[in-house]
Amino acid sequence: MSETQSHESGIDNKLPKPQWQKPSLAEEMGELERHAEDSGINLDSLVSAFEKAELQELSDEDWVNMENSDSSDATWTADQVREHLDGKRDFKKIEEGLKRGDVMPAPVVLYRKGHRPNLLAGNSRLLGCRALGMRPTVLAIRLNE
Repeated sequence: MSETQSHESGIDNKLPKPQWQKPSLAEEMGELERHAEDSGINLDSLVSAFEKAELQELSDEDWVNMENSDSSDATWTADQVREHLDGKRDFKKIEEGLKRGDVMPAPVVLYRKGHRPNLLAGNSRLLGCRALGMRPTVLAIRLNE
């Protein structure tokens, strides 16, 4: 299916679905190191879980309950996202890529038993998906400590 559709969540558009791909460990290592330091999680365990992680569609429940992501609020518009990211990210590039169905690195979400999903990387991509009414695919890191 090449279109993003989910009537129950209010996501229903006719834009091509982005071609999400697993981000490279090298590109995300800084985020993994930062999160390991901030949370006290062993970096080697986090890296190992990243290497085993798989792409999955982000559920409404996980999206709404996600820690540290502005995109958990379902009311974002593209104009609000542009203003919010002004000077921080090139949202125009992200927005155009999402609209064209480009190949894009998936946002990275950490799942740990007893914790809310935690966004490690990809807030701007998730905001773009929210604003455009798209269901994102994420790299789901599952860490069982």
